[in-house]
Amino acid sequence: MSSGRHEHAIAPPELPRREPYRTWPGALAVLAVILVYLGIVIVIDDHTPTDLEPVAAGKPLAVGAVLTVVPEDGYALDVSDSSPDPDKPSTQLVGPTGNFLISVNSWNGTLAQLVEREKDEFTAYADARPLGDDATFTAPGLSGTSFSLLLDNGKQARAWISVDETAKRSIVISAASPSEVFRQALPHAQAMVDSVRVEAQR
Repeated sequence: MSSGRHEHAIAPPELPRREPYRTWPGALAVLAVILVYLGIVIVIDDHTPTDLEPVAAGKPLAVGAVLTVVPEDGYALDVSDSSPDPDKPSTQLVGPTGNFLISVNSWNGTLAQLVEREKDEFTAYADARPLGDDATFTAPGLSGTSFSLLLDNGKQARAWISVDETAKRSIVISAASPSEVFRQALPHAQAMVDSVRVEAQR
């Protein structure tokens, strides 16, 4: 029997609406901080003076205990980009028209294999394009393969690659200059290549 009273359904309370998380402003802020940091690092690196030491022109300069090179007049030793590591010494010289880098490393392979590896590394890490003018070179202290490179930064370079299969080591030389003065700088680089003497020749 009905009591005469009507029961009204009670609606559940309305829950507060959950606002979606807005993560993109925070992400943009983090990205901005990272970009500013990277920009500061790049600017600092670009404006950090090269650590140069004067060297005597015309006198042999040791590259580790492996070889010597005779710097041309006007060149200085770039200490920051040179390494005294006895296992893989390197010397970078900076002159009025460009840079000259000579490095020694262990190598258990042929000259042809090293030439291909160096071309790959120049292409991958220096944005360079070999020009396909490979030539055999014979200097008083070295022999091997030489080739030219065109760099994306407006520079040209020449590389000289030599392998001592008996000692299982490589000697890699590169000279880079702005394209407009490359022809002027190349004879100085060639003179320094000709001056190289390995330990057995001293």
